[in-house]
Amino acid sequence: MVLSKVEVEKELAAAAVERRDADFSDKALKFFSLAEKELEFGLNFKNALITGNLFLAGTVIAGNIDLSGAVIDGSLFLSKARVRGSLIMEKTWVGQTANLAGANITGAVNARQARVNGFLSFSKAVVLGDINLRQIEIYDYYENDLKIKGDVFFNNAQINGSLDLTGILATGGIDLENAMVRRDLAARDLKIENGISLKGAIFEKNRADFSGTPPEKIIR
Repeated sequence: MVLSKVEVEKELAAAAVERRDADFSDKALKFFSLAEKELEFGLNFKNALITGNLFLAGTVIAGNIDLSGAVIDGSLFLSKARVRGSLIMEKTWVGQTANLAGANITGAVNARQARVNGFLSFSKAVVLGDINLRQIEIYDYYENDLKIKGDVFFNNAQINGSLDLTGILATGGIDLENAMVRRDLAARDLKIENGISLKGAIFEKNRADFSGTPPEKIIR
């Protein structure tokens, strides 16, 4: 049964009173939108089904966002969101695009084995912890005459932890132009149609691993 708007609001209110994460795990929702809001708790969407968009652009979340195993038929909007915890997207399926441009995440990002149709963007994002994108799959998205390439964007991002891109499969490319990675950069065994651009990127060469990735795919 799909949760109604009243049921969603009731759970959000209870989470605030009881000082716990709002729990939508294993639930079905038409959509979820809390743009530009401030939440004093985390959000649990583990194994949830969202048939529309998940819209949290500009929202402040004082906890984790758990999307592990969730299916989002529409787009994921976390642009300019502030997450005072970690973002968990392990094995998450996003039917359209995932936009985290300008997001600020104080914890880690784990999107291992996630799938996104359309781009995945961390452009201008700041992540204080590690980012794990091992074995994610990014495919082109088509709608009528519209085509969105399956690209991964990290341009102008700041990552204070490690960035693990091992085994990514993408019908587009990976953009790390002018990004900064303070710890390890792993880009092993990339299966990408276009290249991985490192122009202007700041990282320690002795902590970077591109083994198994065709040299012609690495653009410096």
